[in-house]
Amino acid sequence: MMKKIIVFMLVLLSSTLCLSSCSKDDDINLSKESVIGTWDVTWAEMDGESLDVPAGYVYITLNNDGSYKVVMFSDRYSGTYKIEGNTVIGTTLDPITEYFKFTKLEGDNAEIDYSNSEEEINEDTPSAGL
Repeated sequence: MMKKIIVFMLVLLSSTLCLSSCSKDDDINLSKESVIGTWDVTWAEMDGESLDVPAGYVYITLNNDGSYKVVMFSDRYSGTYKIEGNTVIGTTLDPITEYFKFTKLEGDNAEIDYSNSEEEINEDTPSAGL
């Protein structure tokens, strides 16, 4: 089941997510205060094509205690995270390391590129973003 989740996450190249947060432009330096909450995926891009994602179907919840949860349709998993510069680095219980790199943060909208440690293991897996 985790493999199915990872494959779906790899399909997402660039997503817009919603959450009330601080806004920064070019030089994004995240803090816990700017990422805590539930990020709802509203669109993704794959191979240059935009994909609309219905609200509430895919989301990430980042908690103040350093834990996080990802829900994709009926699948869910959790782990812990830390922040380095403009990237939230999560480690799942499997363990798989996930990288949520914030490339844009304006008001309650963000664009995030996603990648994970499974890409290093499986060379046939396409690069991805979230």
